[in-house]
Amino acid sequence: MVPLATHFEFKKALFFVLAILALYLFYNLLYVNKIFPNIYFADLSLSGKNREQVSQLVSWKIDSFEKSRIVLSVGEEKIVTDLKTLGIEFDKEAAVSSIFLTGRTGNLKNDLTQKLKAPLAKTIILPIYQIDWQKLSALFSSILAKYEVPAADATIIFKDGRWQIQEESPGKVVDKTRLAVLFYDRIENLSEVPIEVPLVQELPKMKTVQAETALWKVQMLSNQRIVLSFERMTWELSGKTLFSILKFFPQGIPEGNVWQINFGTEPILFKRITLEDSNDPLLDVGLYGTQLEDFVNRIAEGIDKPTINAMLRFESGKVIEFTPAQDGQKLDKRLTSELINDKISINGVAADDVVGIDLPVKVTRAKIESDRINSLGIRELLGRGVSYFAGSIQNRVHNLTLGATRISGTIVAPGEIFSFNNSIGEVSGATGYKQAYVISSGRTVLDDGGGICQVSTTVFRAALLSGLPVVARTAHAYRVGYYEQGGFKAGLDATVWAPAVDFQFKNDTNQHILVQATVDAVNAKLQVDIYGTSDERRVEMTEPVISNQIRPPPDKYQDDPALSRGTVKQVDFAAWGATSVFARKVYIGNRLVIDESFRSVFRPWQAVYLVGTGG
Repeated sequence: MVPLATHFEFKKALFFVLAILALYLFYNLLYVNKIFPNIYFADLSLSGKNREQVSQLVSWKIDSFEKSRIVLSVGEEKIVTDLKTLGIEFDKEAAVSSIFLTGRTGNLKNDLTQKLKAPLAKTIILPIYQIDWQKLSALFSSILAKYEVPAADATIIFKDGRWQIQEESPGKVVDKTRLAVLFYDRIENLSEVPIEVPLVQELPKMKTVQAETALWKVQMLSNQRIVLSFERMTWELSGKTLFSILKFFPQGIPEGNVWQINFGTEPILFKRITLEDSNDPLLDVGLYGTQLEDFVNRIAEGIDKPTINAMLRFESGKVIEFTPAQDGQKLDKRLTSELINDKISINGVAADDVVGIDLPVKVTRAKIESDRINSLGIRELLGRGVSYFAGSIQNRVHNLTLGATRISGTIVAPGEIFSFNNSIGEVSGATGYKQAYVISSGRTVLDDGGGICQVSTTVFRAALLSGLPVVARTAHAYRVGYYEQGGFKAGLDATVWAPAVDFQFKNDTNQHILVQATVDAVNAKLQVDIYGTSDERRVEMTEPVISNQIRPPPDKYQDDPALSRGTVKQVDFAAWGATSVFARKVYIGNRLVIDESFRSVFRPWQAVYLVGTGG
């Protein structure tokens, strides 16, 4: 038999459970399709509201917030923007659904806990929204940039011709981490309270004392000249050129250091976060990758060239088509950068004042496609002569172009003497030449072939620079302006007048040579190239020395009844008289084979005008 007290306790417990169950059922019936007590959306109480009422209140609250302005306060200044500009969008339906799921998730334990605490504690349901964090970060950076003064690290600068330390200075920047938290809070609570933008002092990472070691290293390095060379070409790294590829950075801190803070699923990126209690790093020195690459690319532009195989075609004993062999060259840019990095060693500055780097260049030998080229020995450029003819009349350009065509392709055998007159042939109207100005019998007159001396002058220059012996050369009677274009001085000309006056040079090499001429009408430039086989001869020429300069005589006017009265026509042009002297030495190896000087005496030349006396 069960004791009476125990039976009473059982009934009491059963009554309590039934009472709780009844209360729970009454509670659920009371809030069927309604929001449970103490449920808030932002500052709005939604207790007892049905779905339609909740939807209206949520829409009103979000609409009101979206129409409001977001105010950022920076000291006394206000920055006003809006949610759309900031890239924020709310989902009203999702928010309503979230509110109604409170206490009705289907999880018995969680739902019971929520219902039991509802009468006693407030539950705030957060809005559902999306933020374009990239847009927000960019906007914050742009509108707040003018209020920031980033800290300036101590660094090394090149100023007033010397290396020196530019001292550090503190800055003031927006605490973007704190700003993001404040902004996030305003959105979560649909609050229109202005956001006080937090500004914090930013200390430089690098101070003057930390840069002193780097300054010493750079000063040591600046005493050096880094000379990069390939064959006769050189490039130098020193002074400002060297400084342009140096970079200075805090030791142990990687470039582009970026910190990331996540809100939701999207990150906000920040730079220059200063960690407290961190040791001050020393200033380190290195090479900028992009600037070094640009420097190496400029070197490559001067070195790289394609491989061109030689080709030679004959017709009627003359070369009608010639492509000289050109070995290909390619700078190894990666290895060049490594060599520069190795030589410009900040941690081990060399004692030498000049540090040389032999540039790594891959050479691809050109092929010689014709046995005829092999047998003649026409393989490479021996010398090049150029001259300019800007301002020439049309007939003169025609004549010099025709003359260049006539000599181009001439082959000169070993030991043979090249004669300009023989190579060019007869110069007359019958052979295609037109009338242009020539010097004849002490006058400048129109005659067939005027301008042909432009070609002989250019061949003279090519022979000089090829190191070939000049057998016959005559200067003009007076200085001709065409031959001093392009920076040339008087005395580098050669006149011809068949058959009495010729220009000649000798092929004293062991192989045939080829004379090629090209005319660049656009740039008014004539170029003569001499090809053959190099015997390593070296040419040293002095600049022409001009002396004994004499003024031209007074202008001369003479009557001409062939011209109508009052007409004045210039038929000769004034030129200063002068003496020009230059020297040339030619070496094969260390042996001097030619030692000569060229002396030209130019008469002062009178301008002549014809004055019409005719009817």
